Amino acid sequence: MTEKILFGTYTKKASQGIYQAELNLETQSCSQPTLLYPLSNPTYLDFNHYQQLFAVAKAGQQGGIAQIDLTAEPTKITEQLVAPGSAPCYVGIDNQRDLVFSANYHTAVVRVYQAHAHEPFELLSEKKFSGHGPRPEQEASHIHYADLTPDRRLAVCDLGADRVYTFKVAADGSLIDQQIFETEAGFAPRHLVFHPNGKFAFLVGELSSQVAVLKYSAATGTFTQIQQLSTIPEDWTTHNGAAAVKISTDGKFVYVSNRGHDSLAVFAWNDQQLQLVQRITVAGSFPRDFAIDPTGKFLLVANQESDNATLFSRSLTSGKLTCLQKDIVLPEGVCVKFLPE
Repeated sequence: MTEKILFGTYTKKASQGIYQAELNLETQSCSQPTLLYPLSNPTYLDFNHYQQLFAVAKAGQQGGIAQIDLTAEPTKITEQLVAPGSAPCYVGIDNQRDLVFSANYHTAVVRVYQAHAHEPFELLSEKKFSGHGPRPEQEASHIHYADLTPDRRLAVCDLGADRVYTFKVAADGSLIDQQIFETEAGFAPRHLVFHPNGKFAFLVGELSSQVAVLKYSAATGTFTQIQQLSTIPEDWTTHNGAAAVKISTDGKFVYVSNRGHDSLAVFAWNDQQLQLVQRITVAGSFPRDFAIDPTGKFLLVANQESDNATLFSRSLTSGKLTCLQKDIVLPEGVCVKFLPE
């Protein structure tokens, strides 16, 4: 039995776009990735229930989102919507309302798109953010995440302003009823993941190399912090940037990637707090993103600067990882997505 994987990449050196590979569950190995679709800087990917793939795309001095039909033979772009300036860094999906969200780090803009079946997607609305924080990298707002809360609000992480916003999404795609959660100064919120019960969220701070546990109120769309802890050792003094945060489907384990320390931090969740249970090397450099496979038994990480991906087995009981394969050649890999059955 195999599972299909898609990889987003930068295309500054050898990479040519979006790559694909297969995870063989019997041999516990990943195939060498091959090019699925040529595209400039498809650094983040997501897909909807119509088998439409939405990828960050760069077109000259413009950036935006490309819509790719995975059911077509050969795979083809249905639509590409770009605007002057840098490309976004994150794509989120709302299958229930057929919406797509993009977050732009450089322009601090969130865009909301409509994506119906068998139709080119279209822009509905956009919102510009402003603010700043105490660190040099926080001279302005930098939006790094825009995706759904369990009650289908939109959560937005502003790394530059140390804020997490929540909005209701109106029928016309506009963002209303703004709520603001402010992190500790310099925390730099990058990505967010919710517990399956919808009552808690785990927020990773890129510049602080920390993860915060937040209690979430669906009644008001607000967060309350209950814990904050480091993703790297106390004696680590070299630069590190925390990147991706993921949670196991049973809600018992949270994982964070560290770029600099080049590790994955594994935390156990006991319904009240996180506890560190493992830090493990990624056998590569600059692990920007990773994903847990649908069985929950494997974790695959993309190491951007060493041009490789690393496959781990994952204990369902302890959450701990064991390296299985580190010679997966992946040029400039920055995003990992397992395709659903």
